[in-house]
Amino acid sequence: MEELSNFFLKSQRRTVNRIILAFAAAIIIGALILMIPIMTKGGKISFIDALFTATSATCVTGLIVQDTATFFTAAGKSVILFLIQIGGLGIMTITSFFALMLGRKINLGDRFYIKTGFSVNQKFSSTRFFILIAATTIIIELMGSLSLAAILFFRYGQSAGSSFIYGIFHGVSAFNNAGFSLYSKNFEGFAGDAAFNIIIMLMIVTGGIGFSVISEILEYRRTKKISLHTKIVLLTTSMLIIIGAVLFFLMEFKNPASIGNLPIGTKVLASFFQSITPRTAGYNTINMATLNEATLLILIILMFIGASPGGTGGGIKTTTFASITLGGIYSLKGQKNISIFKKRIPQTIVLRALTLTLTAILLVLTASIAIMLIERESFIKVIFEVTSAFGTVGLSTGITPELSTASKAIIIACMFIGRIGISSLSLAIASRVHPEKIERPEESISIG
Repeated sequence: MEELSNFFLKSQRRTVNRIILAFAAAIIIGALILMIPIMTKGGKISFIDALFTATSATCVTGLIVQDTATFFTAAGKSVILFLIQIGGLGIMTITSFFALMLGRKINLGDRFYIKTGFSVNQKFSSTRFFILIAATTIIIELMGSLSLAAILFFRYGQSAGSSFIYGIFHGVSAFNNAGFSLYSKNFEGFAGDAAFNIIIMLMIVTGGIGFSVISEILEYRRTKKISLHTKIVLLTTSMLIIIGAVLFFLMEFKNPASIGNLPIGTKVLASFFQSITPRTAGYNTINMATLNEATLLILIILMFIGASPGGTGGGIKTTTFASITLGGIYSLKGQKNISIFKKRIPQTIVLRALTLTLTAILLVLTASIAIMLIERESFIKVIFEVTSAFGTVGLSTGITPELSTASKAIIIACMFIGRIGISSLSLAIASRVHPEKIERPEESISIG
């Protein structure tokens, strides 16, 4: 039994190492390609900016140091879109999919990664699972892209070709929670367009809740079952969207620089959009630099929580947030068993969630302090940018393009860890370890 445990542990570690190397290779290759003269309109981009852009695209973040709309050529934008797609679905998923197409088998380590990364709780069928991912991705991206293209063509008078290109780019970027935009001011010009906003919001939420949740919803008619994971994801996601929108609406209601002077309907729409987009999407219809500091703090919390396991977003994940929140509530009640929807959550899950959260907090604070030692920026703006990078969000108060090379390198590291580190840490925590053969004596300590 011990030998079998060691085999699984080594297999999982090899898989984690392959994931890290694969993402790093994709980023470096992407950066080198973006440095080719035909990729930029000026024919030149520094290595740090190319690396930053490639990392932001592959880690589906959306933070930029060069304006995507005006700095990159059509070829450069195509490379960015390709990096977004492989980064959103995950390199292991794509390589495993092609391996299946070639008739190869998926090894145990890859199966464990896929089941953990995509929260697949039921019996794993690789062929069925990848067909679901491919079909879901193609259908949602195509429907969303064509809908956006129709709006741009009929309502805004863009040419058919331009509308199609812009629709495809923003549809793929929205579903993968990337936040890259072909408009220099992001979606600020669409703040009052309900149809445009709703399509983008639906794609962001769909991409963020995870493929396993989508699968259960699609199969509910047949199975008549919804897992505890899916229930928690849907409940937490809904609550965060509503609470975030209400707080944004109240805090910015009288701010003339943001939504203060907008019609009430647009205020509501903008509030919901700005509540959904921090959940790792990165789009904005309101200039982030004009928001009150209290509002920025709310957005930082939403960015830190992020999307759900198995989705295209980052952050500590909704289930992690729900687990530690429930753990805290039940602890205050003096109850050991944590239950929701008539099911009990294991203590090990809560401890794992707490470990992930504390690690993420330490990372964000360390990176923020490091940048503040280099730059002369306020703490709220720096931690907003760092949290946006770690949560693979992409929202910015506008300071990122002005950062020094050292600070950009820190942001790059945060984006990479945000996309890779938490998943790798989850694998490490989930891996079976050798139990202590000696049981230590227990002694209580005073806390609080």
